[in-house]
Amino acid sequence: MEMKNIAQMLQSYRDDLPDGSETAIAIDRNASLEEISELAEKEGLHKLVSVLFEAEQEALRSGSAAMEDPATATDAFVQGARQELPEGSKTAAAIDRGAPWEEISELAEEEGLHQIASVLFEAEQEQLRDPS
Repeated sequence: MEMKNIAQMLQSYRDDLPDGSETAIAIDRNASLEEISELAEKEGLHKLVSVLFEAEQEALRSGSAAMEDPATATDAFVQGARQELPEGSKTAAAIDRGAPWEEISELAEEEGLHQIASVLFEAEQEQLRDPS
């Protein structure tokens, strides 16, 4: 899905949202897809969230982000995941203090945060295979 198509899709969703909606306000000011997605999630707009997720995945697959450094992408994922974690979480505390991926991954596994653990495990394996 090209950015133009995403913009059209967002505008069609926007037309159905009340003006006071945080998601609507974010769309109106051309916020990042990530921010719009987070606000949509917060407001319970799950269909919009899943469409944006698919659009982001498509952008990654099509190579617009393929040149992005995998470590940068992993760090961005971790920071995004951090926003969802409760304050008492050991994983959150480790992310906040900039702990190594291995430590964050182990804590995430202990806390049952398997997606975070798995992404970090994959990133660690990738670094071992290609230590450039």
